[in-house]
Amino acid sequence: MCYNGRMKTKTLLAVAALLAAGTVFGAIRAVTPTAWNGKPDCWQQKRHAEKMVEVAKGGAKVVFIGDSITHFWESKGKAQQKKYFSEGDWKMLDLGTSGDRTEHVLWRLDHGELDGYEAKCVLLMIGTNNSGHFKKFADETPMDTILGIRDILKKIRAKQPKAKVVLTAIFPRGASENDPFRLRNDAVNREIRRYCDGKDVFWCDFTDRFLDEKGDTKWVMPDRLHPGAQGYEIWYEEVKPYIEYALSDGKKPLPKNRFSKVKTAFEKATASLPATVLPATRIAMKHRRGDWWSERLLQKRNQIVASKGEFDLVFFGDSITHGWEGGGKAKLAELSKTYSILNIGYSGDQTQHLVWRGLNGELDGYKAKCIMLMIGTNNARNSKPEDVAKGIRRILDVIAEKQPQAKTLLLPIFMRGEGPGNKLRCNNEAVNAIIKGYADGDKVIWVDFNAKWLDKNGDTKWIMPDRLHPNAAGYKIWTDAVLPYFKTICGK
Repeated sequence: MCYNGRMKTKTLLAVAALLAAGTVFGAIRAVTPTAWNGKPDCWQQKRHAEKMVEVAKGGAKVVFIGDSITHFWESKGKAQQKKYFSEGDWKMLDLGTSGDRTEHVLWRLDHGELDGYEAKCVLLMIGTNNSGHFKKFADETPMDTILGIRDILKKIRAKQPKAKVVLTAIFPRGASENDPFRLRNDAVNREIRRYCDGKDVFWCDFTDRFLDEKGDTKWVMPDRLHPGAQGYEIWYEEVKPYIEYALSDGKKPLPKNRFSKVKTAFEKATASLPATVLPATRIAMKHRRGDWWSERLLQKRNQIVASKGEFDLVFFGDSITHGWEGGGKAKLAELSKTYSILNIGYSGDQTQHLVWRGLNGELDGYKAKCIMLMIGTNNARNSKPEDVAKGIRRILDVIAEKQPQAKTLLLPIFMRGEGPGNKLRCNNEAVNAIIKGYADGDKVIWVDFNAKWLDKNGDTKWIMPDRLHPNAAGYKIWTDAVLPYFKTICGK
């Protein structure tokens, strides 16, 4: 039985960053370099050829990359381009192409548009066509667009390593903050800003300057998408400090990342929620083994796209679930002979990360028969049990929204720590006492086999060497406990 007070405990921290071997990246549309419609005489190819002529002449010190909004510096923003970006080092190379999505930009960069010259400042704004050209959410999730922009940034840094990069937020779209395309773009913006270190890659979000008191953009974007001349004037004013800094080779003061002064609909709606519920990523945070988290996102999205639109089983969780690809790989291989399985467990994840992943792509594009959820041990170290439980409740709500046909096996947080009185174990048990009530026995089924982890002294070390992550024998216990549910739900 758990008890409070000062105790002598042994603290063991473990990270299971287990990457599946043999992954082939690039299946999702947003990260797959694509040459428009494939016709050599299409207007986009002709524009690319024209731009390659400019590149052959020495490129430019200031380069704008994007879609029609960037392209239209040459039309709607022509006066501003002539005034600000036509002479000397400030002369612009406009690598914007109308209708482009991230995959088209990747193709253009692969085919020379940043090669053979040395830019000082590269300005990127892309992504609105990734969301705007696909009405069905699953056809282009925010996660896909984020990963596409990530790949573009990596390619810019590889091809122009000396240049300062200005990543501009996707401009606000539609008549209100609740426009579905604006909401998608807001979700992308919220994550891609994490790629900006304020030193080599700068974030520049001046959404606040485009909105009137009602949150509309029509005064500066007549079609609520493309800026008029005044919009290009604003754009110049906002990026000017970054370009000046880049052209001065760092002699001018370092400008700060620019953040919008207005709150998005998401920020307003979630202002009072506990952190365990707020969608969050670790997408741009570096792990000691590299940016593996983003790579795993891409791997799993590729698996979804390559599927036939259905999985029997989805495993949803943190490192303990991730570990089906490590300590549990033998049992996973055995299960995979009968069931199609998507394992979306990520080492180190907390409830808020699962909320984000569930909302932004990993529960889209397929139908699951059974989702197995076990999460919360990484939250329970520092959060109140009731807040952790709220996070788990939120995940269940996201699952119900995204996968209404699925049955969910809700597992208690596994035993943690050395003995019955261990603080971490007590915290987990307090959460479990709450979340057990979320199960209705139909759509959400409570599956508790925690007692099977314990030896006669109430310890788990025999089956969890670090008293947190199961070994191969532990995954056998897990398999034996859930297999009857898999058989019943999947009918095989």
